[in-house]
Amino acid sequence: MRTPGTFYNHATQAEYIVLSRVADVVGVPAHVITNAISNGTLPVKEISGCKCVAVSDLFQFGEGAQ
Repeated sequence: MRTPGTFYNHATQAEYIVLSRVADVVGVPAHVITNAISNGTLPVKEISGCKCVAVSDLFQFGEGAQ
């Protein structure tokens, strides 16, 4: 079951989280996420008109932010 603000691509088996929830999921301030997106550390993909981040990219980023 998916929670609101998440998407799942069955073809690639990748899960995505909408950009507005990313800071809460990782537990960092929003400006940290904004900086990571701006400098290319955290790639953003558009899915069904929503800007999202892959969960795998998010965990990789979260490990580096700690």
